[in-house]
Amino acid sequence: MTAIPIQILGASFFATRHASADDALAGAPREHTAPAFPLLVGRARRFTSLVTQLHMEVLGALPRLGAEQRWPAVFATCHGEIHTAEVLIADLAASGMVSSAQFAHSVHNTPSGLYSIATGNPAPTTTVTGENAVAAGWLEAALVARESRQPVVLSIADEPVPAVFGACDEAGGVAAAFLVAAGDGAGDAGDASDPGDAVAARLVIGPAAAPPERTALLLARAASAAARRAADDIALGSLGAGSALRLQLDPARVSS
Repeated sequence: MTAIPIQILGASFFATRHASADDALAGAPREHTAPAFPLLVGRARRFTSLVTQLHMEVLGALPRLGAEQRWPAVFATCHGEIHTAEVLIADLAASGMVSSAQFAHSVHNTPSGLYSIATGNPAPTTTVTGENAVAAGWLEAALVARESRQPVVLSIADEPVPAVFGACDEAGGVAAAFLVAAGDGAGDAGDASDPGDAVAARLVIGPAAAPPERTALLLARAASAAARRAADDIALGSLGAGSALRLQLDPARVSS
């Protein structure tokens, strides 16, 4: 096994069908509630999909992520702009033409571009997508934190898959954002670090075991444990070639 120590310096969570991370874990639903995503203003809000709005919602709520910060960011999504893709395919089949504005927002890294513009942040961003995007996103954030020697913003979001593409295991949209720093002195959390808030954790690469929980539960567990500074051991998913990634929050190492 390989362990990568990290610190979680902040977390935020939003779900269209749950009022909080703890409600998501308890299975307590609410009426569908759309994200407000105030991080985007004016024309930047036009043509945004639910998954983009979800990313912006949790990024806007992430503690310490002020306008003056210039930290790298990692975006992760299993399905990307899947609803925009459905609209474009339907329009193309019906008329042979698609909206240029919607086409411009159809790529999987649309949220990262809008985030960079909205915040004026020129720092590098990475977007990962695919079935194992949750695990890959966490691993990418940890490695970028070690390499850049500064905190990294990690935003994970997905919208429900349209019925035309098959069964969907999520009833609503869900997102979570985390501020991740290296946990072994390889990085410098700088003025983002507060010993009273930093949660010690590690990412463990080991043999693949049982399939991970639904994305909503994975994100809710991580956000809730980080907020409560509680112990947890979360299977994040496969990394390929028979290996998988776990997020382990260690209460014995949580700063007090």
